[in-house]
Amino acid sequence: MGSFLDSTRNCRLLLGNTIGAESFAKGVQSACFNHGSRHHGTLPVFRFESELSTGFLHLVDLLMQSRNTRWIAIMDHADAAIFAELVRNSTARLLASGAHTFVSGDHAALPLRHVWAAASLAYSAGELLASMLAHERYSFSIAERFLTQTAGEITENEAPSLPGFLSYHLTDQPATRLYCAGVSLPEAGRLLGWETSKNQESLFSWTITATASRYKTAGSTTIKYPQSDNWVEATGYAIAAAALGMKINRESCSERAFVHRSSQHYLDHKGLPGVDFVSFVIDV
Repeated sequence: MGSFLDSTRNCRLLLGNTIGAESFAKGVQSACFNHGSRHHGTLPVFRFESELSTGFLHLVDLLMQSRNTRWIAIMDHADAAIFAELVRNSTARLLASGAHTFVSGDHAALPLRHVWAAASLAYSAGELLASMLAHERYSFSIAERFLTQTAGEITENEAPSLPGFLSYHLTDQPATRLYCAGVSLPEAGRLLGWETSKNQESLFSWTITATASRYKTAGSTTIKYPQSDNWVEATGYAIAAAALGMKINRESCSERAFVHRSSQHYLDHKGLPGVDFVSFVIDV
């Protein structure tokens, strides 16, 4: 398949009947405008209003008629199970799949949770999304696992500098990274379900961070972040930026996580409490 770095003509957006789909689409289109071809201001959008269990044949026809196309998709968990099976039994290639949840209630330690599996770091949206959500003072966790480890632009013992985050790597497996902000390493591990110590000895070591953040402008310490109205829109933006080929990852790793606890609590979650959906990026 050809490069997606400079063109959006072969990229499309698929929206399922799930809460937050329009906010997600707004973020995707914003990323398309900022990082895609200036000749294609928005991505073509396709919607399926009914459940895939009753209308999946129409979706199969749509995908099969869109050869050499990259699809960004959002849907609920029920439709996602069917969609994943359709992709698995076709010639399409799954590049990334993520589960995204905002748990309502004051009892949630980290109400916003993202879990991703991706073919490689090239399709990761985690780092950009972590920067955006931290800037907006969300409390969240992002966990990513990559099927293949690709060489990064920086050395194994360095990591990108994320404002406010401390960087760690698993001592005997440096390709496993953990970034913490507003939360200790042991607590971050507990919230993720990761073991961080054994026999009272830490399994993680502090990682040297890169001297400059990719979000700093040349000759300036000012950091510019894409603007979004809510976390779903930010998620759509980050996913689309990665899908369109924006070079937002510089390290080499097989697994990583970002854990951030904000000192500010959004009571209304910007109008999107309890939202739960699945995202996909596939090549057909």
